[in-house]
Amino acid sequence: MGCAAFARRAAIRLRWRHAPPVTVSVTWFHSLSSPTLAIIVALVTIAVAVGGLVLSAARVRRTGLHEQLDNSAIAGLLAALIGVYAVAAGLTAVAVWGNTVDAADNVGHEAAAITVLFHDLSGYPQPLRDKARGALVDYTRYVIDEEWPLHQRGQVPGSLLTTISEVQRELFAFEPATEGQKILHARALDAYNKVLETRRLRLQAAGDTALPGALWVTVVLLGVIAISSCFLLRLDSLALHTMITVLVASPIALVVYFIAVTDRPFQGGVNVSAEPYRVVLEQVMLPEMRRAR
Repeated sequence: MGCAAFARRAAIRLRWRHAPPVTVSVTWFHSLSSPTLAIIVALVTIAVAVGGLVLSAARVRRTGLHEQLDNSAIAGLLAALIGVYAVAAGLTAVAVWGNTVDAADNVGHEAAAITVLFHDLSGYPQPLRDKARGALVDYTRYVIDEEWPLHQRGQVPGSLLTTISEVQRELFAFEPATEGQKILHARALDAYNKVLETRRLRLQAAGDTALPGALWVTVVLLGVIAISSCFLLRLDSLALHTMITVLVASPIALVVYFIAVTDRPFQGGVNVSAEPYRVVLEQVMLPEMRRAR
C-alpha cells in the first residue's frame, strides 16, 4: 500500500476495540497509601506482640519451662529464629524491590524508544510522516490517561490498538528510494519493535510480579514465630518484657511494611510513575508537532 492510498484513509486517531480490561487479583493493602499501610502494619504487629505476651506470660511460668531453660538458652533460640526470619524476609524484600526497579527501567526504555521512533519518523515523506507521528502522540497519551490508571488498579488493558497496527502495515509497505531512506527505514522499524517489546514487558510487570500467597504466608508466619519466642523469656517486670518484645517486633514490622508497599510496581505507596511518558509528550513530541505546522 503506497502513500497515496495511505492519504485516502481516514485521519489516524487512536481507535481501540474496547474489551474488558484483564483484572489481576488485588490484595487489599495495594490500594492503601504508604502512611496508612505503615500505621496498619505497626498497629497489627504491636497488638500481636503485646497481646500474645499478656496472654501467654503467666501460662509459660506455670509450665515450669524456666526450671529447664534459662534466659541465655531462650535468647539463643530467639537469635536463631530472628536470623532465619532476617534471611528469608531480607531476600524477599530484595526480590520485590528488584521487580520495582526492573519495571521502572523498562518504562524508561519504552519512553526512550518512543522518542527515537518519533524522531525517525520525521525523515519519512508526507503524508506518512504526520500520520505516523500523530498516531504515536495519541498512543503516548493513551498510556498516560488510560493504561496507567488501570495499572494502578491492578488491571491490564484488554483493548487492541488498531492505529499502531495500521501504521505498522504502512511502514512495512514503504519502499525506500535512496540509501539514506533505507538506513532511516531500518532504524524506524527497530525503534518500533522496541516500543512493542517494552510495552509487552510493562503489561507483564503490571500483572505478574506480585508475591504469591504462599510466600506471604511464609513471611508472616516466620515473623509471628520470631515474636512469639520472646514470650518464653523470664522477666519479673512485665513492662520490661513488653519493651523487649516490641523492640523485636518493630524491625519485623518494618520489613513486612517494605515488602507490602513495594509488592506491585504500579500500585501502593511506592510505585512506578508515568512521568517518563509525560516528559516525552510535553517536552519533545508536542513542541515538535507545533513547529512542524
